[in-house]
Amino acid sequence: MFVNTVYKNRRRILKHRVDHGMIWLQGNQEVGMNYTGNPFPYRQDSNFLYYTGVEAQGMHLIIDIEEDKEYLVGDDLTVDETIWVGDLPDMEAHAEIAGIANILSLEKLPGILKKALLGGRQIHTLPLYHGYQETLQRELIGPDQETSESLIRTIVGQRSIKEDRELREMEDALRTTAELHHMIMKNCNEGVSEQELYARGMEIVLKNGCRLAYNAIVTIQGQTLHINTYQNQLRKGKMLLCDMGAENAMHYCADITRTTPVNRKFNAQQKAIYEIVLDALKKSTAMVRPGEEFKDIHLFAAREMTKGLVELGLMMGDPDEIVEEGAHALFFPHGLGHMVGMDVHDMEGLGEKFVGYDPVTQRSEKFGTSNLRLGRKLEENFVITIEPGLYFIPNLIELWKSENKFKDFIAYNKLGEWMDFGGVRIEDNVRVTDHGSEILNPLIAKEIHEIESM
Repeated sequence: MFVNTVYKNRRRILKHRVDHGMIWLQGNQEVGMNYTGNPFPYRQDSNFLYYTGVEAQGMHLIIDIEEDKEYLVGDDLTVDETIWVGDLPDMEAHAEIAGIANILSLEKLPGILKKALLGGRQIHTLPLYHGYQETLQRELIGPDQETSESLIRTIVGQRSIKEDRELREMEDALRTTAELHHMIMKNCNEGVSEQELYARGMEIVLKNGCRLAYNAIVTIQGQTLHINTYQNQLRKGKMLLCDMGAENAMHYCADITRTTPVNRKFNAQQKAIYEIVLDALKKSTAMVRPGEEFKDIHLFAAREMTKGLVELGLMMGDPDEIVEEGAHALFFPHGLGHMVGMDVHDMEGLGEKFVGYDPVTQRSEKFGTSNLRLGRKLEENFVITIEPGLYFIPNLIELWKSENKFKDFIAYNKLGEWMDFGGVRIEDNVRVTDHGSEILNPLIAKEIHEIESM
């Protein structure tokens, strides 16, 4: 973890901005997969980590703003527990990591919350994503307690702006991610299984002391956006879409996608689509700067890729009109990018309307563009993904064709030879600088000549 002054300063800013009441942040605990003793892999809540650095399960953070006191709430392990898990750090050690002076046992948590409620004070809480947390919150402060918008907006404001130390951790995660992507490119050969490439990528993740930041996509069925099975054999004429990123020991994430033709040689179809997507990636990244609405960059990327599809004869008409009507979403049905940091979709648990949007920038309701997770104005030291893609989704094509949907824009008669194409997505992690943008290092091969020469 970072030195405890980092966490103390983050909490100082949090208290100042929230201004009043009591803040209650719940840490995570192990959750049973099929029974209590066989848990899912444990991962601490990112907000709890951000403000304390404490990874141990079963903890709570209480910040009493009026009294200017902070409490780390939890219990030391019993002797019986140490038999199974060993001698882990005690509460004093955890409090030292966080820079918190006051320790309370779990039995004291109800009392401190009840006292605040009886005093008419607001208890600021966050949206919860575990049932046991919701149950505990209802028991201790009642079923009608609403999440605190001021707390949510304050946390989003802090975590959106990445500190230099955070950027270093993200680049550390990217080093592992670069290693695994380059390995997969080099071994993207006919006859190899998706499962083998996934396993070899996992080997790199684990040997570097990392974990996966999210469920990896390693597939020749790239038209399926979030497929998490690895059952196919690579075969000539297909492209392998690999969306795989590491989370390092400090819990910072990388989110990278590369698409590689099997045997690393592009055929004419593959090269045409890949060049369209790569060009959109480069031009979109060049547009990134403080004050630019990301929604506008998304629409720009959509127009650029639509131009390419018109030139290929797969779409017809004016690209601006095509995108305005939403016909492009047949081939580009997702958003251009999102925040990335301690979560792969950073802070998404707090609500996309707070993280990716604001009262000025509202989410589109149109198919495709409605999936854009980030639309608001960019600020310096945001870290975002830029991930344009083009996909040939047979079920969607057949549905729209049967409905004559956007028949003046889409050359359905030309799409038959593309139905087995799959998809291409290329994704970088990009920092907003004071004047523009930079791709976080290390750089990962994406030029056609780089891939073909591996």
